[in-house]
Amino acid sequence: MSETSPSNLSQRRAYSIFAVCAVLFGLGQFHRLSGAVTIPPIAAELGFAVDSLGLIAAVLFFTSAVLQVPNGLLLDRFGPRRVVPIYVGFAVGACLLLAYATTYEEVVIARMLLGGGFSVTMMSSYVLFSKWFPADRFATIVSWLMAASSIGSILASYPLAYFIAEFGWRPAYLIISAVTLVAILVGILIIQDAPPGYRQNKNQPTTMMQSIKGYSAVLLYPRFFFFLAMGAVAFGPSTTILGMWGGPFLETEYGLNGIERGQILFLMVIAIPAGALFFGPLDRIFKSRKKIILTAVFAEVVAFSILGFYKDLPVWAICVLFVLVAFLQQHYVVLAAQCRASFPDYLVGRANSTLNLTSILGVGFMQSLFGWGLMYSPQAGYQISFITIALLLIVAMLFYLGFRENEQASG
Repeated sequence: MSETSPSNLSQRRAYSIFAVCAVLFGLGQFHRLSGAVTIPPIAAELGFAVDSLGLIAAVLFFTSAVLQVPNGLLLDRFGPRRVVPIYVGFAVGACLLLAYATTYEEVVIARMLLGGGFSVTMMSSYVLFSKWFPADRFATIVSWLMAASSIGSILASYPLAYFIAEFGWRPAYLIISAVTLVAILVGILIIQDAPPGYRQNKNQPTTMMQSIKGYSAVLLYPRFFFFLAMGAVAFGPSTTILGMWGGPFLETEYGLNGIERGQILFLMVIAIPAGALFFGPLDRIFKSRKKIILTAVFAEVVAFSILGFYKDLPVWAICVLFVLVAFLQQHYVVLAAQCRASFPDYLVGRANSTLNLTSILGVGFMQSLFGWGLMYSPQAGYQISFITIALLLIVAMLFYLGFRENEQASG
């Protein structure tokens, strides 16, 4: 009987780690994108006002954003194996709190804990991938992560809407808490911070103070703030629709019921893995990641302009535009690869957490934006918000034009 070589064992471990990362990130995606399905029935049962739903939707993202900087520090200092189980453990408690919530404050706190608990799953995946996979495959591996984890996004749409219609939202959170707990236990057994023989960079931080000082290399990267401008609008446009406001928009503007809304949102989540698998290989086909990103964002500008300036579009047109926006959002895998390629391994956690910070803040801001638009004009609030997002995308593109490709921070 032949023995398995160390390289084969390492490769198997790498793909096992990938699978755990995909499950954990998929669970996070479930919560980030399920708001449009779960928040309306929660609000209806507990008697929340419509104008209070913006905070419930946004608080998950704001909490996740606040934690991105400490997440980068902790991941670079202690590694994902020790950090991830602690964080995601809080998410288990959040699911249980939501399952038994009876007040507005309990729902808000639970959403905060969900945002915090899953705030580390994307960055921990990037840190692990940077060590377990070759650098030139990073964008492809990230695109696989987005595609594989989309099962969480899919479950957060029509299947979840159907389950809630049949059994209610409380049992849903009890089930997902159990699934999350199992995923944590498997992760503890599988995840290793680096492969055997991995040579640690001499600049790898050994104290929290060194980790904090390392942020200077990230923040002083040439024109990095121009890059972050694009990060600020990377996730917000699609996630705002899919994670909260798509459901109320389709209900109030088109009179669709929960199942019908869930079907359209389901098509959006199907577009997510398709977009990830489309954009991932482009990173290795075209020399300029910048042109790929600008092209995708320009197409988003067109889509949101149509949504904003044409109020009486047919339902099929709304569906097409929503699906297109979800597909185009996956240009983020190229943006993440551009960020990863700009920094050495020991700074990947802090660099990508800074990018993710701006992305999540953008989601929280755009979630709130729709609430503000509806408060300003209940009749035209959605159209105002769509146009505003188009303008924000244009501003981000103009800033991003100042970013230079193919430079790496020395650290």
